[in-house]
Amino acid sequence: MTLEEIKGRVRSIGAQYQDRELRARRLFIEERANSLRNEREREFSIKSEISTFFSIPHSAVSFCGSAQIGFSIHKNKLFEPCVSDLDVACIDIELFQKAWIDVISTTRAFTDLTPFGTRGLGQIESFKDMLLRRGMIRVTAMPQSACSRLWSQFQGKLSRKHTTMFRNINFAIYMNEYAFCWKQDSALSDLIG
Repeated sequence: MTLEEIKGRVRSIGAQYQDRELRARRLFIEERANSLRNEREREFSIKSEISTFFSIPHSAVSFCGSAQIGFSIHKNKLFEPCVSDLDVACIDIELFQKAWIDVISTTRAFTDLTPFGTRGLGQIESFKDMLLRRGMIRVTAMPQSACSRLWSQFQGKLSRKHTTMFRNINFAIYMNEYAFCWKQDSALSDLIG
């Protein structure tokens, strides 16, 4: 399919839902990953490994970004095997709380920014903004700790295992399904209007 055909398909599905949460749920939770439409076993395997590693339900693992819908809304380009990333959402309040506690204890409630290493204040503020306003924590943006290193190592291991399909596999942990849908629909609104 061409970029315009895939955009049309996403617009068509999205236009059926006026409610932002329902629209995002339909496209990002209910819909199968576009990039893995011919590789259902790989999709199941990736979700199962993540579910097992984080001790979360299989249904709490969703994909987003170009790997999910077939193109990048922000870059306006098709998903490209081996070039594009797989963005994974782990939607689980207990996992989010574990990550939040790790961030707060590691940084002493953001009074000690040294665990962020060489990241600038702008990047740290962006991380805090995502945490507070979006209920989302990207594993790659977490401050250095035993927990974040373990999670990053797993992310790297899974990425290497699937380099024939994805450049990298990236995890984001969401507080709940509402936070996940809100984040995804903010990107969809640029496309659907």
